Parts: sequence; C-alpha cells; structure tokens
Amino acid sequence: MKIRSGLLACLALILSVVIAGCGGASGGGGGSTPTLSSITVTPATPTISIGAKQQFSATGHYSDGSTKDLTSSATWTSSDTSKATIASGGQATAVATGTSTITATSGSVSGTATLTVTPAALVSIAVTPATPSLAVGLTQQFTATGTYSDATTQDISSSVTWTSSDTSKASITSGGLAT
Repeated sequence: MKIRSGLLACLALILSVVIAGCGGASGGGGGSTPTLSSITVTPATPTISIGAKQQFSATGHYSDGSTKDLTSSATWTSSDTSKATIASGGQATAVATGTSTITATSGSVSGTATLTVTPAALVSIAVTPATPSLAVGLTQQFTATGTYSDATTQDISSSVTWTSSDTSKASITSGGLAT
C-alpha cells in the first residue's frame, strides 16, 4: 500500500509540474487572446481640395494595452461618396466641396475621421502666347489659364495681376494687354 500511495504522490507531482509548465489548466499559454477595443483613424480632421488625395491610417487598440496597424486590413468607407471616395488601403480622393466621415472597421469595432473638402486649388498658371515678338508701338493681348488640383482649367486673365519685368521695354494693362 505504501508503494502504491508513494507512486500516486509521485505521479501527482509530475502531473502538476507538467500542467504548470504548459501554462496552467487552460492550456492557453498565459491567458486569453487580447480583443480589439477601439480604432483610431489619423489624421482626425484633415482638409484637402477637390481632386487631392489623403492617406488615412487605422490603429487598433487592444484589451491588453497593445496596438496594431490595421490600415491595410480594415474595411474603409466614406459617409458621402459624392464628397470623397476611399480605397481599400485608406486613401481618400476629394470629389466635391463639403465633409465626409471616413470610417475604418475591423470586425464590430470602428473608428472615424472627418474629411473636409475645399474648392479646387490653383496649381499653375500658363500665360499665352509664351514668347511673342512685337515691333515698337504694337500691342499683344495675353491670356492667363489656370490649372486646378482637380485637373480642370479656367481662363483667369481678368483675375490675375499683370506686371512687366521691364516697363522701359513693355508695359501691360490690368487686362493683360502689352504695349
């Protein structure tokens, strides 16, 4: 009987060491898996002009205090696709003036940012003709064409300020007429 109870005690000791070495009775290796508790979308309140793009990032915050970049795995949506669209990787494109809520979702957890779209920005001005040659006393009408961030163009001749770099050689009126 003593041998049997000694053998049982030895087996119990070995079994308890094996269970402790495996992370306890749960077998989970240290506890439960952390769960996603919130998502932060950045930048939080960007403003861009029509035609421009904005890259968003999504950071997941977990129950154990850890964080993870979810930008490529999150599902991205725009609350108003007439104002801004968004691609699967978090890049938004401004479509029209206004605001749209950009949302990143993973499972049942979401985070948001507010994108404001402003009118298209003037990117460049082309003056035509580019290199005219005039005889003394003649005039030349210039035209200014603006190109905007949404790839549109517009005649802006009446809204630009016209100047001559050397008024002793040529003068120019507020309407773009050079003499």
